[in-house]
Amino acid sequence: MDQRTRYDTETVAARERFAFWRDAVCDSYVQLGCETDAPLNFRGAIDIARHRSLSISRVSGLAHRVTRRRRDIRAATEPYFLLSLQTAQTSRVSQFGQSAVLKAGDMALYSSTEPYRLDLSDDFSQMVVQLPAQTLLDRLPNARVLTARRVDGSTGLGQLVRRNILAFSEHLEAAGPVLREMVQETLIDLIATGLAAESAAALELSSPEQQILLRARALIAEHLGHPDLDRTMVAQALGMSVRRLNGIFAKDGGSLSRVIRHMRLEAVARDLRDPRCQVLSIGQIAFRYGFSNLQSFSTQFRKRFGMSPRAYRRVGLL
Repeated sequence: MDQRTRYDTETVAARERFAFWRDAVCDSYVQLGCETDAPLNFRGAIDIARHRSLSISRVSGLAHRVTRRRRDIRAATEPYFLLSLQTAQTSRVSQFGQSAVLKAGDMALYSSTEPYRLDLSDDFSQMVVQLPAQTLLDRLPNARVLTARRVDGSTGLGQLVRRNILAFSEHLEAAGPVLREMVQETLIDLIATGLAAESAAALELSSPEQQILLRARALIAEHLGHPDLDRTMVAQALGMSVRRLNGIFAKDGGSLSRVIRHMRLEAVARDLRDPRCQVLSIGQIAFRYGFSNLQSFSTQFRKRFGMSPRAYRRVGLL
């Protein structure tokens, strides 16, 4: 199957543009939620080429947030991986308690089978490669633990991947059926190689350890508001020792306690940006996600985001 589709908000009335965009995003990728602080002034465009083994799209627009929610996942019929290549301005990819801030030329992988969030800046543009999950897992069995990791597109294999995504997208349009199939397979091989090279530490994880890592992060996400959530609680829920679980997180380049802290801080930051949460005080939001000491919370938040929670909320709601 080879099919080209274009969506452009300029083709509909201003008051209908963001609703049109939400439908276009879901039709182009997977079921998602979209939010913006300026729906009446929104603009965006997607050019997507669907091929047998993958889809490549060019997407651009103004600032908004894209969220893959639990209910979206429950309604899904096929798992995918998506690789975003930033071509202008910035974005943030968040999944499994990790976040990757992408500048032009950078890339990050994310999976449709777990919640994720994309924060896209004004006048951003990206190329997005979407492929069936098993297609990448056949080449890179630990792909799921490589999500939300920044791949530098300016050096090494990252640069090669970036250049070839851009070039191959053009070749796919001009090639005949046989060559088109070869180009797709070559591009998938190159993406898998680039991800593996950029994430050597994660390759130390065995397949069972990868599954434990995924289960631990999913468990943390579901219990962020539990006041007793800590590494002991997570380890007990998984039926293993704290030392063993810490060792798995260390192989992944982090620590269990840090992941819990970062996931809680990301959840607070999300609510501080949400206009629907303006009626809640910063303290109420912090308590909602398990922070009991506001002074300690403020210190951790400032260290993570470079500003106080109050300043972050003010900027996020502009």
